[in-house]
Amino acid sequence: MSQEHPRKVKLNGAFVELPFTQKDQFELYHSGVHGFVRTKFGLRVSFDWYSYARVILPDAYAGAVCGLCGNANGNPDDDFIARDGKRAKDEIQLADSWKVGDVPGCSAGCVGDCPVCNEEQKQLYRGDGYCGVIARAGGPFRNCHRVVNPGNFLEDCAFDACQYKGRRDILCKAIAAYMTECQSNGAGVEEWRTPSFCAPVCPRHSHYELCGNACPTTCRGRASPEGCASAPCTEGCFCDEGFVLSGAECVPASECGCEHRGRYYKKGEDFYASCRERCICKANGVVECKEAACGAHEECRVEDGVLGCYPAGYGRLVVSGDPHYVTFDGRAFDLQGSCNYVLARVCKPEQRLANFSVLLEHDVSGRGNVALTKKVAVSIHGYTVSMERGRKWEVDGEHFTLPLVTEDRRLRIGQEGNNIVLQTAAGLRLLYNAATYLLITIPDAYRGRVCGLGGNFNGDPGDDFQLPGGSLAKSTEEFVTSWKMPAEDGACTDGCNGNACPVCDASATAPYGAGDSCGLIRDPTGPFGTCHHRVSPVEYFHHCLHDVCAAEGARDALCHSLQAYAAACQAAGAEIGGWRTVTFCRKYSKLSLNSCSLPPKLQYLCQKILKQKSL
Repeated sequence: MSQEHPRKVKLNGAFVELPFTQKDQFELYHSGVHGFVRTKFGLRVSFDWYSYARVILPDAYAGAVCGLCGNANGNPDDDFIARDGKRAKDEIQLADSWKVGDVPGCSAGCVGDCPVCNEEQKQLYRGDGYCGVIARAGGPFRNCHRVVNPGNFLEDCAFDACQYKGRRDILCKAIAAYMTECQSNGAGVEEWRTPSFCAPVCPRHSHYELCGNACPTTCRGRASPEGCASAPCTEGCFCDEGFVLSGAECVPASECGCEHRGRYYKKGEDFYASCRERCICKANGVVECKEAACGAHEECRVEDGVLGCYPAGYGRLVVSGDPHYVTFDGRAFDLQGSCNYVLARVCKPEQRLANFSVLLEHDVSGRGNVALTKKVAVSIHGYTVSMERGRKWEVDGEHFTLPLVTEDRRLRIGQEGNNIVLQTAAGLRLLYNAATYLLITIPDAYRGRVCGLGGNFNGDPGDDFQLPGGSLAKSTEEFVTSWKMPAEDGACTDGCNGNACPVCDASATAPYGAGDSCGLIRDPTGPFGTCHHRVSPVEYFHHCLHDVCAAEGARDALCHSLQAYAAACQAAGAEIGGWRTVTFCRKYSKLSLNSCSLPPKLQYLCQKILKQKSL
């Protein structure tokens, strides 16, 4: 269960519709706003797909467990034990010791301009207009106070609300956490939501209930395990009269789907039951299957939670720095123009392949006529996605909040660390750090069928400099100019000429090879040393030397080059050390993301804070 996929559950990497039972070993189901895992031996885990997680263990495990939740031995004083068995000095050290994997852009704790709330600031949020409703005598939670102490929940709520300056979604989730704890312990709670305070929002064909049935009716019958009838009621959204749950959606009973080999599929759903069998769920619960095989350049595997045929390999196109290009077939060249260009497009269409085009706009700014990527626009599946330097982006001319999944689910746009990522149903993936690094990957099925500055992706870098007519260019300049597009204002340059071009020979670039400059990239003991086996530092080091020299040593040019290599490392799944400091390439404290500014690790909250303008 994850925030990325609300009300969905993955089992061994593949999505399963709820409820689901695995050979009497465990059950997966949802009740109210929570998803549950219940095992045969008594372990229960619940998560609201946002911020509230709960684990209940049988008494037999007392003193036999470890991790962030402690050892369950009844003594809270010895819970801060790190993985090495020693007592952690603080929460950050404890949490860092129990990490199970590294997420690009993740850090052990807040660095730089960290938000700090003093007692006076938090006191405001302890008031009745905010978190005070939790502990108010005579309030909606009064019957719970003797069952669940409201003190810690009040303080947690005040802390969260203060950190996020009173944002309603944060506040309401913090109060809802106490609500869940009260109901789980059988304590009665009165109405606490109003049209003007934490108003509930429910999906189509459903409505809010303060104390609803913990066993909602689904297309597969009762969603919860045996004995659910005696379970306490729960707050949440429940299907309207005449509707039942089909997965996470409320549908008329006549629109229920199918059961096939122990799994539930929605009506009309097309799925692979195995790598050699493709099925469709039809009306009246009928499943029709036929033999299937993957096509050329494809293989059967689970991807994004779905079993199917996916590309056996991908081509990579990289644009970095003052733009340095590496084509799909690996040919490198530089481009210093400030025009609009065709980066890649389908020039040999095929019925089974989705057409796409990627356009790139450069501009020249700063010292030394340094050119940088200003904007990238992707047209595919009937949409046009534009991403601009500085984290401004839009779909079909409209701004949305991250993450975004289009209604037809053909586009998914989200954030990984500092990078904006576009994933398409056709397999094209674009990663852009909104500054100096752009990575485009396309499936092998497009081999020999694309053109543009990224080449033809036929495995031969020698013929990448093809002109739109198919003939080979005689020079890099001719090749680049042939893929130029008209600029909106009609004014652009093809790059520097003659004396205007920066001269960066070995003597000019030598000072920037030091360890406090571009040399940081190739230092085996530096912050990028652990990345060298994933992404060669050689090209990025030389690109850095050129760009910083061309910019006459400007610090922002150095930071852009280091940021480009950092993005390449993270895109390759490599772990890197901290390289920014308060005085060196300082990280932006706020990111403008369509009026929602939060630290990079918390950008997913913007989806909760803002409503999509299309609604």
